[in-house]
Amino acid sequence: MTDRPSRSFFASGGWVLLLAVLLVAVVFSFHVASLLGSRTRAIGDGTDPASYGFALTPSLLPAGRLVAGGVPKDGIPALVDPPVRTAAELAEARARSRRGKYLVDADRVIGVALGGQARAYPLRLLVWHEVANDTLGGRPIAVTYNPLCDSAVVFDRRVGGETLTFGVSGLLFNSNLLMFDRRPAAVAESLWSQLLLAAVTGPAAGARLEALPFDLTSWGEWRAARPDTTVAVPAPGKGSKYKREPYVSYFGNDNLRFPVEPPPGDDGRTRKEPVVVLADGAGWLAVPYTTVAAAPAGRLVRTVGGRTVTLIWRDRPPRVAVTAPDGPPPLAVHTFRFAWRAIHPDDTQWLE
Repeated sequence: MTDRPSRSFFASGGWVLLLAVLLVAVVFSFHVASLLGSRTRAIGDGTDPASYGFALTPSLLPAGRLVAGGVPKDGIPALVDPPVRTAAELAEARARSRRGKYLVDADRVIGVALGGQARAYPLRLLVWHEVANDTLGGRPIAVTYNPLCDSAVVFDRRVGGETLTFGVSGLLFNSNLLMFDRRPAAVAESLWSQLLLAAVTGPAAGARLEALPFDLTSWGEWRAARPDTTVAVPAPGKGSKYKREPYVSYFGNDNLRFPVEPPPGDDGRTRKEPVVVLADGAGWLAVPYTTVAAAPAGRLVRTVGGRTVTLIWRDRPPRVAVTAPDGPPPLAVHTFRFAWRAIHPDDTQWLE
């Protein structure tokens, strides 16, 4: 009696089903093993900076000030030559989509214009990548955004006759992004500070990046000013996550996730107050957004680097535009108050 069901099962083709189940199990096991294998290959344990494999000497940073950000090297994947669309193509795609809009007029973008070309890099894209290696107007650039500091800076990727490609190290200095220059295996990779605009460890320590002008503005304002603009967009089929805002809770309070030294002072100002920082000769002039907003008609005129500069308050989203009547405005960096105070304690004048 016990043998008959077994013979019936196999005679009726049950062996095919059994083989299929075994095959699925093997494939699933291989997939899991691949995922686990990729994790074990990750460089950097999320806690110890020495585990990331970067050249940490020589170092221009105070001892013990490197902090692991909880993700491995390349855990935040930098972009290289991101796909782009024209404003018209983006509008057409948005009209066809039933899954929500990738970009709306009030979204903040980093707008860059070089060599007769203009391109917008939405922060909703950069918040997931932090670095975009690109070429615009024939110039290799790195468009960088660090959500922990709400800091935006654009660099020329050429240093000492070499064009660099930058990745996200997974390490921080004063809660700010440290990039690395991607090198072949067995070649030491240096760390570069976004807000110091320079290499801080490794063979390149002390080398400086040329910061480039850009606008931190809204998509609607940038598109109106640059109707010929292109827009960096997600890779095909990868757009769903960019509609989420992973730092909503972080921006909604004044707490910091990582140590900062010197710590923010108890001066009655919020740590995460946005500021615009202007290159002023050998130093910097830092102006809080609230100072510009409180000025008559939201316009503040100052002399910076021997030139007249006008700062203009904009809302929806809150931002400060920088203009100059006699040509391009001076270099401007946008970031949180705590970050600039910690990283530039001695070379900045503050206009409160």
